[in-house]
Amino acid sequence: MKNLKYIVVASFLLLHNNRGFAQTLVEPIRYKISGTASLKPEPVSGQFKFKSFNSSATYAPLLLTAYGLLAIENDPLKHINAEFQEEILEHHANFRTTADNYLQFSPALAVFSLKFSGNRGQNNMFNSIKLCATSTLLMAGTVYALKITTREMRPDGSARTSFPSGHTATAFAGAEFFHQEFKNTSPLLSYSGYLAATATGTLRMYNNKHYFSDVIAGAGIGILSTKAAYWINSKLFRNKGTHSVNPL
Repeated sequence: MKNLKYIVVASFLLLHNNRGFAQTLVEPIRYKISGTASLKPEPVSGQFKFKSFNSSATYAPLLLTAYGLLAIENDPLKHINAEFQEEILEHHANFRTTADNYLQFSPALAVFSLKFSGNRGQNNMFNSIKLCATSTLLMAGTVYALKITTREMRPDGSARTSFPSGHTATAFAGAEFFHQEFKNTSPLLSYSGYLAATATGTLRMYNNKHYFSDVIAGAGIGILSTKAAYWINSKLFRNKGTHSVNPL
């Protein structure tokens, strides 16, 4: 456990300097040679091409995840957790709801609802399912591994599965998926998933199931999982007929 902070720093440096990870998807260009030596670009739908990945897009979720990991052993950060819980219990001691159990899935469900109603977004339905499935597997695997490794007690003492918040990770993975699919066609709407994800994390704290750092780390893991899913699918299915994708 004492080496977690060093693992976080090493992981950050690895991702920051990994040029293989630092690529995204855009639509390829086919060139036709005219009667002269000039080249005329002509778009070709349903294929991929790559452009440089802006690594700064991963800074925020990496910092969120690192904060949660450091808070496991860092006394000042643990004190912040305690203050949040004390404030919630002081004013809302009897608060209980099951809304967070359903709200966590709302961003991803919204994506498919919009696609079924005719809003295609960045990808067709088949590729959207692949992206969502990849993100979910990455997120769930990461959350499960951290839960069984850290064995942090929940605030209510019910189980040693507090870190990180799986509900929050699920919600933010869906929110990032929502944003990636509709950021070009409906920019304002694409951010609405983050409101539902933030509400999910807040309710987990108000239900006394998670500390502040659990929720923060869950948000970072969820966002990173979806960004990684887009990158993985771009590598595996670059010629499989999707629209342009840029996980930034």
